[in-house]
Amino acid sequence: MKREWLVFAMLWLVANNLRLAIFALQPVLPDIRHELGLSFTATGALTSAAIAMLGLGSIPGTVVGRWLGARRVVTLTAAGIGAASLLRLLPPQGFWVFAGTILLSLSASLVQPAIAVLIRRWFSGSLDRAASVYSNGILMGGTIGAAATPFVAQVVGWRGSFVAWGALALSIALLWALLTPRADSPVPEVRIRDALRNPRAWQVTALFTFQNLAYFGAAAWLPFLLAGRDPAYVSLVFTCLNFLSIVPLFVLPALTWPYATSAAWYLAMGLLTIAGATGLALGLRDLAWALAFLLGLGCAGAFVGSMALPPLVARSETDAAAISAIVFTFGYLLSFASPVAAGTLVDATHQVTTAFWPSIGGGILMAVLGVLVPRLVVRSRAATAAA
Repeated sequence: MKREWLVFAMLWLVANNLRLAIFALQPVLPDIRHELGLSFTATGALTSAAIAMLGLGSIPGTVVGRWLGARRVVTLTAAGIGAASLLRLLPPQGFWVFAGTILLSLSASLVQPAIAVLIRRWFSGSLDRAASVYSNGILMGGTIGAAATPFVAQVVGWRGSFVAWGALALSIALLWALLTPRADSPVPEVRIRDALRNPRAWQVTALFTFQNLAYFGAAAWLPFLLAGRDPAYVSLVFTCLNFLSIVPLFVLPALTWPYATSAAWYLAMGLLTIAGATGLALGLRDLAWALAFLLGLGCAGAFVGSMALPPLVARSETDAAAISAIVFTFGYLLSFASPVAAGTLVDATHQVTTAFWPSIGGGILMAVLGVLVPRLVVRSRAATAAA
């Protein structure tokens, strides 16, 4: 294999690419809504459509990976993200903003089982480290997209931000094609019916779902809570939500503590999420940066743990692809309703603060499940090892 550090770097960049263009949408939603005349419900539906596509492509992604090979799937879908981002500029924009967002999210979804296979294939001796690099790249993609877009849009407008992030995605696709190991083989045949009966898959899905519900509901509506504040403050809040909140997590790859299977870890993350979402629901705009940090840290901590679980609990490449497909498919599909529900609450109450109620519910469920699910996962792994 090529120099390991280079392959790790490309894994991080590709993971970054899976979320950057999607999360870059959130800070410019108020401008898009104003120019295109969307209702709050339709605006929430734009975010929900992206989340739904992140789920819908995962199981088909196992078929595409078996057909094209895992590495080639990553190359093509990375390019697809860039192309779809640019498609959002086409007229009529009311249609193409939705269609392009759906297509780029679908591209990001199709690749997820292939990456789980490549992690096990390329990093069999350092699965924990590779899983942490991958999840960190995804988090940083959301961070860069959400925190930098207010400044990019201030200079070139929200349409120009689509061009900037689309060009970056195409560049990452080219680098991946040039710099990663050329040898490729198909994603192993995945028996989805067997995966659906796998209790470990559903246990991980439960954790993944509720941190998504809490995060996406809050992130989609923060710009509306902060309407009228200067771009620097909006960027600060999103930086606290998506970047500063994950800085404490950078030490996780160096720890020997198995945080990904720790009930205490998920309980703590759930409580942080509840605290942050409650403050936002109370309309504490001047403290939005601190509340966003709490919510971001809680959701990011649960996200890193649940993202690390599929390769860790899998018994083979086939198992890794199957568990990943189930987790991402149902984890995103079950949580896509959060932004739409939040938008419906805002339309009904005419209070933006009510948009954060679903995030409070997500945090509560995360805390409750955090006590139960990791113990079940550990017991399941022990039973499998003894068999």
